[in-house]
Amino acid sequence: MWPDSILRHYGDMLSVADVSRALKLEPRNVRGLLTSSDAAIRLPGVKIGKSWRIARDQLRVYLIVHHNEDSALTQNAQRGTS
Repeated sequence: MWPDSILRHYGDMLSVADVSRALKLEPRNVRGLLTSSDAAIRLPGVKIGKSWRIARDQLRVYLIVHHNEDSALTQNAQRGTS
């Protein structure tokens, strides 16, 4: 089941490179989500020294929440509503 299928190969904590690979995003985009000033889109993570770590469970929830929001926006756009 999505997103478990894309995250099953990773441990409990993912690096920016792991998230980048799993989501097919550029690492700079993952870092941008981690440091976003907009709390609604900020990816939860913890910075340890110079490295970011993202908990797999938090990433899973983030993907589910944001996937559903994106789907609703896409459906509304296709119907011509917002």
